[in-house]
Amino acid sequence: MHCYETEHYIFHCESESKAAREISHIASVQEASYKYITAMLGLSVKDKIHYYLYGSREELGRECERRFGAYAPNNGCAVSNTEILAVYNDDIQCIGAHEDTHILMFTLGYPESSFLEEGVAMAMDAIWWGIDNNAWVAYYRKNGLCPSVSKLIGLPREEFYLVEDRIAYPLAGSLVNYLLMRFGRERFFKFYLEEEYSAAAQNIFGFSLEELEKDYYQYIDLLSYDKVLLERITDLLAE
Repeated sequence: MHCYETEHYIFHCESESKAAREISHIASVQEASYKYITAMLGLSVKDKIHYYLYGSREELGRECERRFGAYAPNNGCAVSNTEILAVYNDDIQCIGAHEDTHILMFTLGYPESSFLEEGVAMAMDAIWWGIDNNAWVAYYRKNGLCPSVSKLIGLPREEFYLVEDRIAYPLAGSLVNYLLMRFGRERFFKFYLEEEYSAAAQNIFGFSLEELEKDYYQYIDLLSYDKVLLERITDLLAE
C-alpha cells in the first residue's frame, strides 16, 4: 500500500491506483474539508484520520467482510473513530466532508437517530447529486413526496436505511442545517444525543417535534428555485 501523510490524515492506497496518482488532490480536498467541518461544528480529533482508498465498491465490500464478517459493498464508510474506507475511481470519488463529519461527531457520542447522524454529514456536504439539499426538499414538497421528519427523527436505526436514500439523505441534511442555523450547535448537539426526541425537542427547543416539522417546512416553502434546476432534479430521478 502507498501511504501519504498530511497534517490531519494518513492516506492508504494501492501504489498504481488512480488514488495514488491523484493523492495530492485528494489530500488537499480532505484538509480543506477538515478545516471547514471543524470551524462549523467546533470539533476536532486528537489522532490523525486514516483514509483507506479502494478501486471499487466490491474491494471495499471485501474489506468490510474481512473486518466485520459481512460483505458490504458501498461508496464509503467511517468504520472507527479514526478510520474511513472510501472508493476512488473514474466514476466514484468518495472524498469531501461526509465521512469526516461522522468521525468528528463520534467525539460527542453515538445518537439513537440515524436520521440525525446522517443529517449532520449531509449538512456539511450541503449537496446531493450536485444540487443543494434544500432544493431537493423544495422539489419533494412541491410534488407531495416529503415524509414526516418528526417520524424520521425517531425511527429505529435499522429502519432509517429502508427509507429511499434520495429522499432521506437530502431531507436529513436540510433539516439538520435548519436546526443548526436556528438553534445553534450547542443546543443541537444536546438534542442529537438524547434518547427520547419528543421530550427533548420540547425541553431543548421549546417546540414539539410536530411544531418543529411545521416550522421547518414553512421555511422550505419560502425558498424559490429556478425552473431549470427543478427540471434537472426531474431528469436525475428518471435516470
